[in-house]
Amino acid sequence: MNSPYLPPIARPPHDSLRYRLDRRAGWRTEPNPALTQQVEASPGDGGLTLLPLPGTGALLNDPSGSFGGLTWPDHVALLPGNTLVLLDRAQRRLRRFDPCTCRFIDWPCFGRDPKDPRLPLDAGGIAAGCGRLYLCDTGHQRVLVLNAVSGTVQAVWTAPVLQELIPWQPEDVAVMVNGNIAVSDPANGGIHVLSAYGRHRLFFGQLGAVRSLAVDCLGRIYVRVEGEAHVLVLDPDSGQILETPTRPEEAINRFLPLPVRVLVGGALDLSSLGRCPTDPPPIFNTSGELTTAELSLPVYPKEGMWVSLAQDSEITRCTWHRAILTGTLPRGTRVTVYSLTAESEEPAYLLALRPVEEWRLAGTWHNPDGVAPLSGQIDFLLRSQPGRYLWLKLQFQGDSSVTPQLDSVEIEFPRISLRRYLPAVFGAEPVSADFTDRWLSLFDREFRTIETSIDRQARLFDPLACPAGPPAKRDFLSWLAGWVGVALERNWPEERRRAYLKAAPRLFPWRGTLKGLRKSLYLFLAIDRYTDFQPKRADCIPCVVPSKTCWRPPRLLLEHFHLRRWMMLGHAKLSDNAKLWGERIVNRSRLGGPGEFRVPDAPSGAQLGVTQLKKTQDPCRDPFHVYAHKLSVFVPATCIRDPSLARALKRLVDLERPVHVEAQVIAVEPRFRVGVQAMLGLDAVVGWRAAPVELDGGALGRATVLTGAVDARPRFRVGDARIRGKTILP
Repeated sequence: MNSPYLPPIARPPHDSLRYRLDRRAGWRTEPNPALTQQVEASPGDGGLTLLPLPGTGALLNDPSGSFGGLTWPDHVALLPGNTLVLLDRAQRRLRRFDPCTCRFIDWPCFGRDPKDPRLPLDAGGIAAGCGRLYLCDTGHQRVLVLNAVSGTVQAVWTAPVLQELIPWQPEDVAVMVNGNIAVSDPANGGIHVLSAYGRHRLFFGQLGAVRSLAVDCLGRIYVRVEGEAHVLVLDPDSGQILETPTRPEEAINRFLPLPVRVLVGGALDLSSLGRCPTDPPPIFNTSGELTTAELSLPVYPKEGMWVSLAQDSEITRCTWHRAILTGTLPRGTRVTVYSLTAESEEPAYLLALRPVEEWRLAGTWHNPDGVAPLSGQIDFLLRSQPGRYLWLKLQFQGDSSVTPQLDSVEIEFPRISLRRYLPAVFGAEPVSADFTDRWLSLFDREFRTIETSIDRQARLFDPLACPAGPPAKRDFLSWLAGWVGVALERNWPEERRRAYLKAAPRLFPWRGTLKGLRKSLYLFLAIDRYTDFQPKRADCIPCVVPSKTCWRPPRLLLEHFHLRRWMMLGHAKLSDNAKLWGERIVNRSRLGGPGEFRVPDAPSGAQLGVTQLKKTQDPCRDPFHVYAHKLSVFVPATCIRDPSLARALKRLVDLERPVHVEAQVIAVEPRFRVGVQAMLGLDAVVGWRAAPVELDGGALGRATVLTGAVDARPRFRVGDARIRGKTILP
């Protein structure tokens, strides 16, 4: 439908074609070691960099078990509530980090008594999960399961009874994605997989002396074997070895980022936690004491070479135009671009025998004197002879401490020069044509940059594609919202702002109505994707077949006229839900006297500071007016705990409500009471038992839970029993 407004596809004879080499499209690297040397695509961000020298920098087989800083070391675990726990193996004590004082303090009632049976003889690793702390006691050949809050022992796991194995030696422990527990056993050369209750399930053997374990986001088990330069990645179900990486960059995208920095050897840089200073950063050793540690930086070769596979233009005697490089160059680094063309594709061994002089120099990108890294984009005109196939060679150079990085390389072909608009004399012979093309390419580059900006201008008007960067000049999302009169909150996540702006124009016909307010609230609370969903109906089945039920969003709005309690003669009874109408409800003044029908204890007339003079509405219709034109908006309290979000919600309600309606926002705390409030999936918490009654600490009500002995015969239930002389409160 919008095809006439889309930009034309770039292709000859007016525009050049492009090949893009990057992480997403693939680098198409020539694998021959005689051509590509000391350069590879970084597994982390996918850019071309120099390959670190072996044995330098962070390694996956770090003895601390942090796997190159990707996960916590063996002696550190993170408990619920972001409580950092450290196991001091030398002193046989547990310590937790205090963010207020920025230091580790001893775990209460653990390790103070030398006769404490919880003390490990030869402590191994620790791990946390599901409210438990698992501690490997290698000397006693057991695994202690401690409560993550109190530190009490909940279970003790001893060696599993397996005939083909000798008594185990638990060295490290890790919590798997499915809730199982993996325990390393270097004595048997494998890993035990136990259930959350200590029942033995699987054993993966023939791995070697397993010292450390870790589990990534995909559930795969990482194993550090003593004496190996690589680590093993195992399938959690079969124990099959999937891969053997050696550098952290190869697995960095599989682990969640840690809130702190883990140094080589297991030291922790906790400058990002609590009130810790940042200069100098607080670095703690494996015992939880402040120390000074040096970063283990990688060492790079001073020079490396990268060669691409043959790029086929499918054009005979194609004149390759230019190469566009995007990347970052630290100080003292450079990248040199060479090109080679041919009419037929050549194998790698013949390409390696080509003389160096046949590779035509295109240009050098360097940062010789800059203090900060040079980031950006640069292009070089390719000066090779016409040919169908192109090979690109990049020479990386550095000072051994840093490396240049290329994020992408674009190759344009064929060359469509502005020389075609000039007289033929400017291209009569090759030297003149080459000079004219290179000189006009300066203007052609700026001209095509402007054309590209115009072709991509349509994305500025799409809420899902326009830039939304922090700088004000790049925040086109807020600028686009101003077109339709929508005020976006800057503290919202970017995805939420885009979704809200995309759906906001559809609500304009309903603005000022209850439906529009309800839809706006669904957008604000990020539950709009569940609205307007209708179950699918089968065409060939009669209508008597019931359709599948679907989840419906909660009713966040309550109009007060639904609260009227009308009493009908012979059909109603007085209770706490029924009220007799009277003057006190409206608080309207009556001048002159009590009137014909006087309510007991009601004021006989107008009183200063009590009754009100109301000049609008008919007093005879007060029972209707009290509940008319009023509205309550119920939202989960967790959604507006931030004061800025609460203010944003009030502004939204004021803008979207009907102008004659008074709206009141009510924050609802999370609770689950069937028949009163049950909003599963939104703010209900299932699995937590309510706190028992405390003396002078609470009131007996509908949500009160009284504890007692299991074998107690008489039961005390609020609402079903009376407090008498025989009632015993536990």
